[in-house]
Amino acid sequence: MELLDLLESRVDSLVKEIESLRRENAELRADVSVSLAAVVEENSYLKQALAEEQKLKTAVLQRVDGLLSRLQSVASGTP
Repeated sequence: MELLDLLESRVDSLVKEIESLRRENAELRADVSVSLAAVVEENSYLKQALAEEQKLKTAVLQRVDGLLSRLQSVASGTP
């Protein structure tokens, strides 16, 4: 009978531990969900910022090319 009581006690302990782990798992999933949403939002912002930087870089390079063309024209004596 003593062994049965011990087994019953151990089973009760394991059930409580499982319930605790399930609660902790649910909390961690919620935390991950919130964190993931923040990462997705930041990623979107960074992609937009990168696209804007690339657009500005292209515009600057075009202006530099235009200035170089003007300098080459002046250097070669053609207007």
